[in-house]
Amino acid sequence: MQTAKNRIIETSRRDFKVNKLLFVIINLVLFMNFIMQMSMRKFITYYSESVTNNYTGYGLAEAGTAAIALCAVFTVFTLFRELYSKPHADLVYSLPASAKERFFSKLLTLLKLHILPVIFWNIIQFIAILLTTDIALKIVARYSAVLMFTQLSTSLFVILAVLLCMICCGRLAEMIYTAVIITACEAALPACIYYSTISPYAVQYPYDLENFIIYCPAWSAISAKLMDLGYSTKLLLLLIGSTLFSALLITLLYFLYKKRDCKDTGKPFVFSAYCEIILILAVVTVTTYVLSDTSNLILLPALLLGYLLVRILSSNRKLTIVRFVKWIGIFAVYMVVIFGVNVLAYFCNSFTGKIDEAKLTEYNHVWAMSTTSDDLTFSYISSHQNPQDKNTLTKDEAMQIVNIYNSAFDRRKKSISDYIHHFKAKANSSNMISVIIRTYDSDDTYNNDDIDYIDFDFTVTKAEADKVTEELKALSFIAPEQIHEQKSHNY
Repeated sequence: MQTAKNRIIETSRRDFKVNKLLFVIINLVLFMNFIMQMSMRKFITYYSESVTNNYTGYGLAEAGTAAIALCAVFTVFTLFRELYSKPHADLVYSLPASAKERFFSKLLTLLKLHILPVIFWNIIQFIAILLTTDIALKIVARYSAVLMFTQLSTSLFVILAVLLCMICCGRLAEMIYTAVIITACEAALPACIYYSTISPYAVQYPYDLENFIIYCPAWSAISAKLMDLGYSTKLLLLLIGSTLFSALLITLLYFLYKKRDCKDTGKPFVFSAYCEIILILAVVTVTTYVLSDTSNLILLPALLLGYLLVRILSSNRKLTIVRFVKWIGIFAVYMVVIFGVNVLAYFCNSFTGKIDEAKLTEYNHVWAMSTTSDDLTFSYISSHQNPQDKNTLTKDEAMQIVNIYNSAFDRRKKSISDYIHHFKAKANSSNMISVIIRTYDSDDTYNNDDIDYIDFDFTVTKAEADKVTEELKALSFIAPEQIHEQKSHNY
């Protein structure tokens, strides 16, 4: 009697033979990608960890990765056909095989049909580039690794998204549009939240979060977008992590798969909670996108219409006025929560606050500036015409400037009307004060890297901006010639 392991291997071998044509098509796509990449191999630049390492053909890398990911989608739909086809479901579920054997035999076939060919052709490409160019082994290996894991991470993420939708839905239409929603929202949501809820209200520039937003596509369907950032060690590690994480989640989908049976095929949604999660994801993504750019306000009525259509099409019960009003009420609750979080972020300055004295050292390069609505900019730079012939300020001197800005921050009043005004179109001229501080371990700011970077800015009234300027001029260590006045548009 065969063990479960042997039955999985035997079933996978049989499925592989049935899908030989798909295997040939995938390899043809990979071969074409190989030809395109080989045509651009001479444009790989010399690698240096301190600069952006790029090559002219990253656009081709993106196109090739998209084609490979599309092959992954067709492969998943082919192997898991019983999840949306009733005749196949009747046949598959009538066989004496457990859910575990069915699921893992299909994953093993997926590995043979798609994942292993991707790895194989990338190894061939690495060898071919190495033999046909004079580029160093380390450079070619690093570039080839980034390209391979870009393709693998994209394919595995797409497989994860599509397979999740196929398991949680019983009809082909729901599988397709929910897969599109998940893929699009996962790629867009981090940036939408950042530009709607964090960036507009933060008084200290959130560099760490911005860096996260730049690199978060590593775990998404658009990881190839990061190819235009070069091929650094950081990117390679992120792509490896993304690949392993997607592979782990795909394996864990077995626990959802085993809860399905034959009668679930044909239902709009197998799990009602999944429908709710998809709707929440779509509502949050579109609404935060609108909050980040209110010129797209027309998207909110379209969002409501799409939300109601999904509710109507996925409902197995008769549509009534009560149920329709309930759906609109749930949508309204979602919107209240999203706008409530946005208002909270406004009043809390995106949970950033005043400058921390502990970040300062005895060598602080300071650039203080105030801009007023009458198109004037007043600026002070510690290294500019310094009477002591220094580039930096001591901690005590820097704190005197910091205290001026912290006091202005404390005096700033906030209101709902000011929050609403934030969304109105503004002219370039506004009243803003800012201070940028780079901390060092010596006064030589040109030959040393900064220890910390502080960027503190916010809008104020014109009177407050003028007051800050006068307080800066009154500081004993700032010479009059260090205060520079200029028209803002010439700045």
